[in-house]
Amino acid sequence: MLKRKEETAFADAFQDRLAVASTEKVRMVIREQYKDAFDILQDCENANLIPAIIGPPGVGKTLLLRAYAQKTNRLFEWVTGDEGVRPSHLIGSFNPALVLNKGFSLDSFEPGPLLRAMVFGGVFGLNEGNRLPEYVQNSLLEPFEEFSVSVQRLGRIKAHDGFFPVLTMNPDEMAGAHRLSEAFRDRVRVWIKLGYPRKETEIEIIRVNCPEYKLTDHVLDSIYSLVSATRTNADIEVPASIRAGISIARLAAEMSRREKREITHEVLSHAAHHVLLGGLKFRPGIDLDPAVSLLVSRALASSRAVATESKSDEEDTEA
Repeated sequence: MLKRKEETAFADAFQDRLAVASTEKVRMVIREQYKDAFDILQDCENANLIPAIIGPPGVGKTLLLRAYAQKTNRLFEWVTGDEGVRPSHLIGSFNPALVLNKGFSLDSFEPGPLLRAMVFGGVFGLNEGNRLPEYVQNSLLEPFEEFSVSVQRLGRIKAHDGFFPVLTMNPDEMAGAHRLSEAFRDRVRVWIKLGYPRKETEIEIIRVNCPEYKLTDHVLDSIYSLVSATRTNADIEVPASIRAGISIARLAAEMSRREKREITHEVLSHAAHHVLLGGLKFRPGIDLDPAVSLLVSRALASSRAVATESKSDEEDTEA
């Protein structure tokens, strides 16, 4: 009896969470490079061209696709590629237990994200598709070229008119990046490049993702100085993403709230150290902890110097 109650409670809570997820709005700043990319995605879809979005981790490639799907009121399905992904993970497979009772029928088939997007006419994001084994990449040639797919034992389907596949990947020159197979690359017709946004845009992204906190311009400038310093450091192979800036802002805000004080450089330093310790990848041979501490102290010192200089200029102007 107790187990039945727990199952019912879980089912009710699960449905509640589904409802929340379906109404959740994507928090994204659609301007500058993101506005350009959004418009090009729309042009590609209208022209029946398959696009790829290329950019370093954390610049908002997947978020842009999610925002695009939401803007056009469509399902969004996505998969992150790695060497363990198989065609059945994309298209789907038969459930052996159900096959025993229902045979190889649609009732015993569990569709994958690619097939769901094709059937319902959704946006399909293939994240880091260049990390897929070549034979898996080649299994996508038909869906990406003909907008159709053959489902074993069930037949060949033609995708819904709203189906829109998009590839996202890290730049080839990044450490650990793989290359697309020539056959698959030939199906991708448009290449959209995203880089780290300009200062004003990245600060606005951080602000939008921290609506419950009151972050001053100085705090936001300091956070930007921290993350941007990682992107020009020759010792860092994978720098801080936009997500790192958001994480620093949120953690610092909670630290200051708990301690009932403003966000000081000391609080920012503490928060940044905890975030960047796992958010950066240094060259081999570099001791992580002291390297992060040095980077944070230098970036905040530079930010403080700029703030002091700006304040002096304002006072001179007023005088």
